[in-house]
Amino acid sequence: MIKVLTVFFLFAASAELLSQQTPSLRRADNSTLTALLIKEQKEYLDSLYLYNTGTLSDVVNGRDYIRYFFRSTDKPLLRSEEERSGSLVFKKRKYDDLPLQYDTYTGEVIYTDNKLILNNKICEVALNSDNISRFDLYFRHDTMTFKYFRDEPDFNLEEGFYEVVHDGECKHIIRHISTLNLSDGLEKYPYAPESYIRVADLYVRIVSTTQFLKLFGDSTDAIRQYMRREKIRLRKADKNQITDILKFYERLQVQAG
Repeated sequence: MIKVLTVFFLFAASAELLSQQTPSLRRADNSTLTALLIKEQKEYLDSLYLYNTGTLSDVVNGRDYIRYFFRSTDKPLLRSEEERSGSLVFKKRKYDDLPLQYDTYTGEVIYTDNKLILNNKICEVALNSDNISRFDLYFRHDTMTFKYFRDEPDFNLEEGFYEVVHDGECKHIIRHISTLNLSDGLEKYPYAPESYIRVADLYVRIVSTTQFLKLFGDSTDAIRQYMRREKIRLRKADKNQITDILKFYERLQVQAG
């Protein structure tokens, strides 16, 4: 009991210290301040707070998550207003029914513990992503599967979590990202997801219909006709429609032998 109280006291003390600090935030083109934010949080909290929840003690291990966007009308938490459950794969073991969120600005998976409340605040932990190979968010009408891409020979993008939408002969992934804009002293975190597909050797970001169609080489005309037939306008297409196009292309490749 004394040990538990000591941990709570240290955690509360660290939270008070943080409340006296002004969070360091990065601009969209400045990653240095992001590193400073993480460093500051780690200095105050990592050595003081190691969270344990029985069988989840290995998984729920990280640093205290501070909601830095309190002055913003935007929340960089992915679909934060929607109910969801979550699961993750940690060291090849799957854990289900977890209260997870994803921060599109910091690229962190957030675990919320509704049972642990300190200073009238529900505790949240930014999980250590080193051993998280995958996590899933289950919404009422949608499931989002995320994979952490790192040190892969065929991966030419920035390391981090990407939603895996289609993983066939062609690939379709989305980087869910927000940036920081400062205007008249107000902070905003506009959400601007980036879609990438891999038809050949490298992942390519989708930026225009013309560029998208050229990726299919000799099948460009067939893809264009398919999009017209299915009334798919790339600029307004959702992730499922993009995946339908890739599946159609895969069928063409099989038919071509």
